[in-house]
Amino acid sequence: MESKKIDGGCSPAKKGIISFLAAGLIGCVIFGVLFAGIGARWLLGTAITFGMCAYHMIIRLLAPVMLSAVFHRKYNARSRWFRQKSWESKLYHFLRVKKWKAKAMTYDPREFSLKIHTVEEVINNMCHAEAVHELIMVLSFTSLFFAIPFGSFEVFLITAVFAAAVDGGFVLIQRYNRPRLILLAEQKKGRGR
Repeated sequence: MESKKIDGGCSPAKKGIISFLAAGLIGCVIFGVLFAGIGARWLLGTAITFGMCAYHMIIRLLAPVMLSAVFHRKYNARSRWFRQKSWESKLYHFLRVKKWKAKAMTYDPREFSLKIHTVEEVINNMCHAEAVHELIMVLSFTSLFFAIPFGSFEVFLITAVFAAAVDGGFVLIQRYNRPRLILLAEQKKGRGR
């Protein structure tokens, strides 16, 4: 499912990330200043919560840039890493991925449009999207280092697990959809011979 475009090309997902980032930064600064002036512990907790919101949005913006710099958006969808494992179809059935995948927002729906891209290009974009979400899952746990100066390790762990789980859902969608497109690409190649 493609997300509707708003504001001259900004998808709801992209707008949401930017809004959460801005709110997180503003909230962190406001409650941090209030904590410095008043000293109430709950103000520090609130500043940290807003800061973690901003952090998780920042890694969502940086991960695709980092991977593009390393891999230049060129992936081998048939490699062992991206190939669907034998047990995955049972997992997707158990999690009912087919029922909820269309409700997920897409950061840039144009990347998955067969009207704009060839099947092979969409497959490559799916690999990039999967890799981005996997990197975000890993980076989500780097937030645990914030527990060193601030304490409350449990809070940082809960937010890291939740953030990683959200991105894990997007990984599942890419891995669920890609084999169907690979099959389509191979059928097209077979007809072209």
